[in-house]
Amino acid sequence: MKVLAARRRDAEDIRFLVERLGLSNAEQVLSLCAEVFPEEEVPGRARLVLDDVFDG
Repeated sequence: MKVLAARRRDAEDIRFLVERLGLSNAEQVLSLCAEVFPEEEVPGRARLVLDDVFDG
């Protein structure tokens, strides 16, 4: 849900969840989102937030 919201302020929460789930890249996160929320489209801005998470 944090990735679908794709707000900059969610980056720390996403970082925590990524570490907790053992995910290592944005594609894994996006794949998980598609699996859990198949009817939801992940917004383009989510990629920017994920870039911050994996680069920061």
